Amino acid sequence: MLKVEARRLYRDVLRSIKRLDNDTAAGVREAARTQFADHANETDVERIRILLVDGQHSLKQMKALISGSNASLRRRR
Repeated sequence: MLKVEARRLYRDVLRSIKRLDNDTAAGVREAARTQFADHANETDVERIRILLVDGQHSLKQMKALISGSNASLRRRR
């Protein structure tokens, strides 16, 4: 079940960066790959849950930043 949640989080990250410029998206994609790869062999269920919560929090913050930057761009036009 936790693997499914981890895959969902990874896909959500990839979907979220579609609105970013290519260089920024590539950096975020690489950072996400690295984070997931670094913890791919984690077996401690509690640690996995903590990592998933941290990842979801980071994704939420990133989405807020993306939304905020898009809103400020619209105001400048």
